[in-house]
Amino acid sequence: MTFDASAPPRLRVAWHGLSVVGCVRTNNEDALWAGDLDPAADAGADMSDHPVGAGTLARPGTVLAVADGMGGAKAGEVASEMAVRIVSELMRARAAEGVAADLDPDALSAIFARVVESANERIRDQSHDNPAYRGMGTTLTAVWCYEAIAQIVHVGDSRAYMFRKGRLSRMTKDQSLVEKLLEDNIITEEEAQRMGVKNIILQALGIEEDLDVAQPRGTLESGDLLLLCTDGLTGVVNDAELEEMLRAGGSLEATCARLVKAAEQGGGPDNITVLLGRIEQEHQAS
Repeated sequence: MTFDASAPPRLRVAWHGLSVVGCVRTNNEDALWAGDLDPAADAGADMSDHPVGAGTLARPGTVLAVADGMGGAKAGEVASEMAVRIVSELMRARAAEGVAADLDPDALSAIFARVVESANERIRDQSHDNPAYRGMGTTLTAVWCYEAIAQIVHVGDSRAYMFRKGRLSRMTKDQSLVEKLLEDNIITEEEAQRMGVKNIILQALGIEEDLDVAQPRGTLESGDLLLLCTDGLTGVVNDAELEEMLRAGGSLEATCARLVKAAEQGGGPDNITVLLGRIEQEHQAS
């Protein structure tokens, strides 16, 4: 196979993820998934702790997702695994139906949100039907990358960041008590850092009958790096430190390991999940 250097470049996303139990917990309630939505493509990374791969940004695009579960026994890991699995299955089903072929971004955003609402309903049903799973829930942050668009769905406090040209910016806003108190100017940033209730979230899949799914949208260009992570990372490592570590460069695998190690060196009080997606150019084959 040869590549035509004169052909217009198209974008793809290469991903690498890592999820570990941390230094205190005994089981991992986080989950992650990444995959190309093209029905002809491989089904994508399984819900393992270490997915690696790449997908195209030509429609229907590629989805990256992380989730942080909660609940008694092992219910939290059931909820998070269900969230990423259901979203991946439903998004691939919508792609197979051709819904992403010619709809505008607002219509596609609505489809993405409905998929999250379906996941919420299924997790709630499982919680109600199985006493061992009562009260389970999960955060969910997913990015649908297609063409030059990053469409996000966000529930809870797992985060999505954009690292572009050496600068890190947060693409999501935590749906948490601390974030609400900051927004309402009730506490300062310094007070927020000292609060012991950082993990109290205001929404979660499986808990709420009606979700308010946040749907921020950004643009993508070659060289961008997307970072999706759970609060096992951001609860220990601040944004300035994240930016410094991303500036150090290196492979996606090495960068994931560096971020996870920093959280573990900070005590690793929670499960730590990192999913990186690097936007690259590729030339069409001739």
